[in-house]
Amino acid sequence: MRPISSLLKCFAVSSVLGAFLRSVSVWAAVVITMNGCTRQQAARIPGNADSVLAFMKSDINPHFHDHHPEAAGRMLDSLHPIVLKLDDVGLTCSYLRFRGVQYIMEEKYDSARAFINESMQLAKEKDSTGKHIIAAKIQLADLLKEQHRFDSALHYARDAYYLAHKSDTNGLPIICLRLSEIYMEIGDEPAIRKYLFEGFERATQPKLKTVFANNIAKYYDDQNQPDSAVHFFKAMLNDTLFSNPYFDAVKYENLGILLGKQDKPAEGLPYQLQALALNKELGTLDGESVFGVADTYYLIGRYAESEAYLDTAYTMAKESGDQETITSVWRKRAQNHAARGQYQQAYASMDSSLGAYRLEVDSSIAMQARELETQYAVKAKDEEIQQLAFENKVNRQIRQQQRLIIASMILGAVLVAAIGFLLYRRRKLEQQLRETSLRQRLLRSQMEPHFIFNTLSVLQSFIRNDDREKSIRYLNKFAKLVRISLENARESFVPLKDEITALESYLSLQLMRFEGTFDYSLDVYDQYEDDGLLIPPMLLQPFVENAIQHGMRQLDRKGMISIRIERGPHVLHCVIEDNGRGMQEEKQDKTSLSTVITQDRLSMLSKQTKRPASLRVIDKRTENGEGIRVELDVPFRR
Repeated sequence: MRPISSLLKCFAVSSVLGAFLRSVSVWAAVVITMNGCTRQQAARIPGNADSVLAFMKSDINPHFHDHHPEAAGRMLDSLHPIVLKLDDVGLTCSYLRFRGVQYIMEEKYDSARAFINESMQLAKEKDSTGKHIIAAKIQLADLLKEQHRFDSALHYARDAYYLAHKSDTNGLPIICLRLSEIYMEIGDEPAIRKYLFEGFERATQPKLKTVFANNIAKYYDDQNQPDSAVHFFKAMLNDTLFSNPYFDAVKYENLGILLGKQDKPAEGLPYQLQALALNKELGTLDGESVFGVADTYYLIGRYAESEAYLDTAYTMAKESGDQETITSVWRKRAQNHAARGQYQQAYASMDSSLGAYRLEVDSSIAMQARELETQYAVKAKDEEIQQLAFENKVNRQIRQQQRLIIASMILGAVLVAAIGFLLYRRRKLEQQLRETSLRQRLLRSQMEPHFIFNTLSVLQSFIRNDDREKSIRYLNKFAKLVRISLENARESFVPLKDEITALESYLSLQLMRFEGTFDYSLDVYDQYEDDGLLIPPMLLQPFVENAIQHGMRQLDRKGMISIRIERGPHVLHCVIEDNGRGMQEEKQDKTSLSTVITQDRLSMLSKQTKRPASLRVIDKRTENGEGIRVELDVPFRR
């Protein structure tokens, strides 16, 4: 069992716990249609809606708890013919929401939205109880929260809350949990408190009640009210209406740790020992909980008992691969030895702690790098699939329009107006296809594989040089650049401030990579962040990249890249200037791919906005200078 500080941290950022909460949400949404069947009972029930619902609860939900959406998806595929054959409203709504959870966990949000909307539409047409409408609304709120669309998520969650008060109070605890999470993101402290305490009072499931208890403790910690957190857990000790070994273990352990943080370790120790015994009986004991007891013994000066528990914590952490706890154990051993005057053993333990920490940091960096590669590959694949689907849709519409045009021509002059309308629609669809194709080409040109491989190679060199701080800063900058580039490339227009943020992330990353090679300056007109101007994404970055790749390399002096953005009445005047090698003779008659794409995009933008757009690339040697100057006039939207 994790102590409160660790457990709360996991609640905030752990994808595993996030998956657990999403699966709990699904369970709450469909529990009204599920009987309390065990796995053996489900096997004895003939093939009907209730038995399929029981099977989904007992066999598929655990895959969501364990964060295995692919395995859940395979089982849902096998159930699909049965669901269609039974044609039961409750079963179909539940099945569609299970699909929604699968795609939320796989971060395929468009697919998830489609299944949830289908479930809600079916429930509105055929569910007289209203329970499936509530379940679909709260799941839609969960999806929107994952997409950081908190205002929209709040709208659906509050709808579900008011509907549940009228028809389904059993679902209120999960709804209160969702509302408290959304208000945490928004920062509304009174609302957080209201829904946390209401959900805690209404919850009857031990794990759900435990989540509320830990969130309430986190709320008090955020408010800097540790005494209130202690009072809350002590009040729970006197609550005889709800008692469960799992919940009791959490109460005792967190209360003990809170008392230790208040410099009352002797008072908190008995509670931790009670939690340790309960966790051992439940089979949920882990190295981190045992380490918490060892730490408390150290604080009260009982070093022998602390050392014994440290041995146990080390063994358990070693078996589970918990590198963070292993590092903590060695550090605490060093403190134990130092407190007893055993300085040689203390130095040896600190050496072991340092070695464990290195393994922990190296594995963490490597894992983050692999996750970034995987996320980019998945995003690129999704974009490719969406592009193919869109092209097929457009081609089908174009073929249909062609048939209609031929028929219209046969009818004669009476249908000329209709033919003109269809031709207009055809040109519109082709323009959309071209725009989508340009966005895909831009995405590939900006985040092509060799850029990722070069970046990871630089990261690997930092790691080999044992430069951890630089490695972590470099990885964080790269992760931010990937996230912003992928998000911006999906949109036709993005806020100017987001484009500036992406450009600064790219420049700071390259500055670390080519350290000492060049400097840069970025001068944007005042109050641009509050203007709300929208421009196409990734217009400036290709020219900055050309300045670095072709202008700064093999330069016998320190390079300088200057970027200026000024606002006119209807356009932004952007200048990208460097003092590099200038335009090479063999490349003067060639036009780069990024320049061609940008010219096409500006031409399209000019037609859309009815404002002039231009691109000029100037070799400053014609002005007795050095380097290249790129000038762009970019029409903007509001």
